[in-house]
Amino acid sequence: MKMISKLSSALLLLCLSTHMTGAQDYHEYMNAVERQNAAYLAEKYQIDIAQALTAAASVFNDPTLSIAYGNNQDWSLQMGQSVETEIAYSFSLGNVRKARMNVAKSEEEITRAAIDDWLRNLKADATIAWVHAQEARSLADVKRSSYESMLKVADSDSTRASLGDGSRIDAKQSRIESRALYADYLSAEADYENALQALSLYAGGMQIKEVGVNDILLPIPSFSPDDLVDIALDNRADLRAAELSRTLSKRNQALVNATRAPEIELNAGYSYNTEVRNEIAPAPLFHGLTVGVAFPLKFSRFNRGEKVAAEKAVQQAESAYEAAQQQIISEVKQAWVSWQAANRVAKECSSSMLEDAESILESRRAAYMQGDSSLLDYLMAVRVYNDTAEQCIAARSGLTTATAELLRAIGL
Repeated sequence: MKMISKLSSALLLLCLSTHMTGAQDYHEYMNAVERQNAAYLAEKYQIDIAQALTAAASVFNDPTLSIAYGNNQDWSLQMGQSVETEIAYSFSLGNVRKARMNVAKSEEEITRAAIDDWLRNLKADATIAWVHAQEARSLADVKRSSYESMLKVADSDSTRASLGDGSRIDAKQSRIESRALYADYLSAEADYENALQALSLYAGGMQIKEVGVNDILLPIPSFSPDDLVDIALDNRADLRAAELSRTLSKRNQALVNATRAPEIELNAGYSYNTEVRNEIAPAPLFHGLTVGVAFPLKFSRFNRGEKVAAEKAVQQAESAYEAAQQQIISEVKQAWVSWQAANRVAKECSSSMLEDAESILESRRAAYMQGDSSLLDYLMAVRVYNDTAEQCIAARSGLTTATAELLRAIGL
């Protein structure tokens, strides 16, 4: 719990720092995801349904009321008429109602845990979608910058060629290169627009016209993999659901045992009999009262199929819980390895690396414009800059994505 508190504090500081640095749009987006995501809102109805089923499980057995009318040939033999009423109520000696309520309560708790786990995955997916949109925007900016730079070179080459100061071949090639870069830019811009549409879907239709380029997640605090595993085992909602499933299976077993207990029926009746006017066997008007109890003959108890099935379900839930633990441990360790690799890759793509590529590009461009370098050298510098920029953008996005996956793995 102490480690969870530290990690929660770190995430709170992250939210405050990003808010202060102007990355407020991401948090507005995530708030909209939680409030307006249509799929999540639909899933939340499962909680209301489970609550209603819990309330329904507390219902008592209904009593039965019977009314009977009898006519002993009163109109021909004058043997009289009768009216009988009876009320009966049955109850189980195994307290089926309480067992049924416990099962419904466990199912409601499992539903809540499942919704929490659903939200955990939704937030992680929405965050990764935001990172992808940031990556698409950055790539589109790089493509646009390269295209605009090449377009200026192409215009300059065309002007010099028309004045006889430059090669017409270079002018044609630079024009072709500018068109190719323009096509790349249009494709990157379309990817960015599609990424924004994906964000709008996550946010329940909220219009998102632009995303910031600032990082939205800090690296995971310096916990060891074993500590992260402990956090995940304490915090993962799907593991909590698996644990609650164990309780549910045991309560289902208790319900099966309760239903196998005898069910007693108590009844009380009242009868009204009219006067018998038959001369051979006359009888006065009279009232009758009856009280009774009925015991079922539970021959069904000899069939142990349902009981054996409940016992096996308990064993299955135990195995499923152990499997869920192993799955979580594996996910955390894999996410940790991926985060470490992404962190090393991001460190290799430093800002100075991109600045060097940009400096080389500007130097090659200036040299070409002055006639001190060939067009091929300049085009090579353009490609190196674009590749370097794409690698650095992908490395930064990869680190943020790996961070989000690690947070997903530990349940935060």
